Amino acid sequence: MTPWSKFRDIKAALDSEDIEGLLATGCPSDEYDGEASLIESEIAKVTSFGEKPLGFEQCERIVIDVWIRKFGPFKKEDLQMRGPAFSSVARKIAALS
Repeated sequence: MTPWSKFRDIKAALDSEDIEGLLATGCPSDEYDGEASLIESEIAKVTSFGEKPLGFEQCERIVIDVWIRKFGPFKKEDLQMRGPAFSSVARKIAALS
């Protein structure tokens, strides 16, 4: 990990929300590692590894885009159902910058 790495914090935010409920059903604790890594990579790109600020909306868009890539496609109502969890994760991540 680089000194900038936010992986652990991003992973903790994802695990605490357990958006898909997979951890609650007994999936391994590394279930959201791939998503955390992708989110970290996208944030690194848009912030130049923390040199630029990360806004909540920007962060939320990254979380949603990664989630759709990994778990989608979703119907509109499925995205709306996950919306509060996406927002919560994005708020936690954006607060890190």
